[in-house]
Amino acid sequence: MMKTDLMRLVLVVLALVPALVPAWSRGQDEGSSGTISHRDTVEVRVFREDDLTTRAQLSEGGSITMPLIGSVRIVGMSTDRAAQVIKAKLADGYLVKPEVSVSIEARVRRTVTVLGQVKRPGVFRLEPHRQLSLVEAIGMAGGVTGIANKKKITLKRGGSVRVLDLKAIASGRGKDLMLRDGDVVNVPESLF
Repeated sequence: MMKTDLMRLVLVVLALVPALVPAWSRGQDEGSSGTISHRDTVEVRVFREDDLTTRAQLSEGGSITMPLIGSVRIVGMSTDRAAQVIKAKLADGYLVKPEVSVSIEARVRRTVTVLGQVKRPGVFRLEPHRQLSLVEAIGMAGGVTGIANKKKITLKRGGSVRVLDLKAIASGRGKDLMLRDGDVVNVPESLF
């Protein structure tokens, strides 16, 4: 009797394994593949060539430096396309039919901060390969409040501060500005 119950349990577990494996592998693929962004950390593996395995963060220019072939620009490429580019460089005089895989190990999160007289102040993520304007960022923060001073919005970028006029931008008299990683937008309160 005990052996039959144990056997049933083993059969149930074995029946569940195929259902669990695809779900696990889907989760793995989503994090390791996709489009490579600036400052991502990637891993390049060359089958049967462990000394060529490279794990590094992309340079400011979007490149990774590998043994034998040096610097390779892969920013903006899919992981599959990056593997093809590296494979071609390795096949050009170094290895015969190299098998290359590229995976994204860690992504750097890029953000802008919107503070002050907006409905939902906070930190907002900049999506890779997409520009975000000042007007869009304020919109993501729910728009300005009724007591906001739309003519004296400040943008802090690095060590400099710039004053912008949202009313002029919205009316077409001023030019909208594209935001960068680390920018801080502050919408002050109007005095009157």
